[in-house]
Amino acid sequence: MAARSGPFFEWDRDPRMPSPAPPAGSCDCQFHIYAPAALYPTRPSPPYPPIDATFDHALGVHEALGFKRGVIVHSAIYGSDHRLLLDTLEKHPERANYRGTANLDDTVSDAEVARLSAAGVNAARINFVKYLTMTPGKNAVERVFDRLREIGWHARLHVVADDLIEHEAMLRRVKDVPMMIEHMGHVHFDRGLDQPAVKFMLEMLKNQNWWLLASNGNRDSPMEKGWDDAVPFGAALIAAAPDRTVWGTDWPHPQWPKRMMNDAEPVELLYRYVDYDATLIRKILVDNPARLYGFRD
Repeated sequence: MAARSGPFFEWDRDPRMPSPAPPAGSCDCQFHIYAPAALYPTRPSPPYPPIDATFDHALGVHEALGFKRGVIVHSAIYGSDHRLLLDTLEKHPERANYRGTANLDDTVSDAEVARLSAAGVNAARINFVKYLTMTPGKNAVERVFDRLREIGWHARLHVVADDLIEHEAMLRRVKDVPMMIEHMGHVHFDRGLDQPAVKFMLEMLKNQNWWLLASNGNRDSPMEKGWDDAVPFGAALIAAAPDRTVWGTDWPHPQWPKRMMNDAEPVELLYRYVDYDATLIRKILVDNPARLYGFRD
């Protein structure tokens, strides 16, 4: 069951298997890990404190859900200090089935980038979400894109709907870096499919270098379960790029303000996006992540 910590709910400690079970080799392409601040200090004035949610906890959740692989997205509370990510990917016995996403800025040296790459990191998250207080300036973003071209990583865009429109001109210019829109762009379901951010995503997903992370419809819906309002958005966006869509739990669901779901529930929401099409489910959970992150049996 999930417990409440202050105004937010903690992750459910008793996840169940989704119905139906996910295909063998399924990958959770977005989850976070944390550790005590005494071991891995946060950046100054982090947007929230560390959560009791370690990599070993994540492995337990993945086992319960029937997932074999995953991508650790380095939390914004650590900024560009990648010690926790590196220690996990370099030292943990289960590291072969996991990859990582870094917070790449000008303080990260070429030597550290090489170490991150060797450990299994192949993406950089660009945090346009303002409350995380990591939004880079235009010149800084351009430098990240230049660096990604050199090292062969992809960009993961953490945005809230109108952030895409605010940075539209710059994003349209990027032709030679794979670009992933996280969490379906955190669009506003009450504004409908004609809102500018959805139109922009549908247009950009026609390009072979644009990818979708079809996650967090459960977060962006005001509903506490079922999340029916998310289904048309997930269905439309996935239909735009079924061969370039992946999915993630976003476990342990930082700053979750409503009923905490069992982690099987958002997997089942993904199934509804594709009307339980087994071929599409396999593409999104197995084949597409394997191609993007270099997983091999």
